[in-house]
Amino acid sequence: MKNLFTKKQYDNLKGYLQSAKHVAIITHTNPDGDAIGSAVAFSLILKKLNIDSDIIVSNDFPEFLHWIDGSDKITVYTKNRQEARNAIKTADLIFCLDFNSLSRIEILGKIVRETTVPRILIDHHIEPADDFDLKFSYYPISSTAELVYRIGTKLLETKILPKNIAEALFCGMMTDSGAFYHSSSYPDFFKIIANLLDCGVEKDRITHLIYDNFTENRMKLLGYALSKMVVLPEYASAYITLSREDLNKFDFQIGDTEGFVNYPLSIKGIVLSLLLVEKDDHIKLSIRSQGNFNVNEMARKHFHGGGHLNAAGGKMLCKYENCKTELEKIIKDYEKKLHDT
Repeated sequence: MKNLFTKKQYDNLKGYLQSAKHVAIITHTNPDGDAIGSAVAFSLILKKLNIDSDIIVSNDFPEFLHWIDGSDKITVYTKNRQEARNAIKTADLIFCLDFNSLSRIEILGKIVRETTVPRILIDHHIEPADDFDLKFSYYPISSTAELVYRIGTKLLETKILPKNIAEALFCGMMTDSGAFYHSSSYPDFFKIIANLLDCGVEKDRITHLIYDNFTENRMKLLGYALSKMVVLPEYASAYITLSREDLNKFDFQIGDTEGFVNYPLSIKGIVLSLLLVEKDDHIKLSIRSQGNFNVNEMARKHFHGGGHLNAAGGKMLCKYENCKTELEKIIKDYEKKLHDT
């Protein structure tokens, strides 16, 4: 298996861990399967090394991830502000998983900046910021969970992982590759998946827990969202907008719009898909693409965000009633690139 990191990086990591008694593990706002899976798995790996840890996230995560062993111990800042602050401020080492800048964790970023302890990044997003003392960053890879697998097996000196760790890692790798649809076209990915199955992962059960767990309202929201889809064949693009009123109609819960942005890419000829969801003070964007169309660049330039080549996120600061007009202006600027993809 290809070595992604140097001996010096691992030696530095082991040096930090040798003196660590209590660790904080932080992942990004609106945590997804990769964020929760990699954070829980890394916490369990540290436990095997006799190192205590707390996982802290800015806000709640989808119910369809609650089956992961250890997810019930995650501290959610919006629910337990003081507990989250204390966990970060009393840590003697902070691990930052699945985000590349402290700006991606909102209020937690400010709390982390106030600390003086080392910060270690484990992440697969492009262009990590200079916020970290040690970086394990490699953007061409499927997921942060895959990086945690590679680092964790190195630290534990074994590829035979306990089932609960393997399941959390499998969740991260599967969800961030879109159920193996993208970001997984290299042999090492499937070698790791095979090894996780050898560790006892029940693929069908986990797939069912994640993808076959819609509430009735979530399914109806998906149907409604698709009925609102705008297709722009002349720009090889499509987008969906959902207002707060739309969400309230279907008793919206955290994670209910997960994956909605992928559906327009099933339309023949569509290269770019966007999902716009109204929040209190901004419009949240999820962006996906096919081929070589770089949505990371688009998100950075126009939407205060970023991500990967084919998957990114961001936000618009205009009013909801103006977002379609603003969005279509931006899409038109990419007409040539979209048709050249």
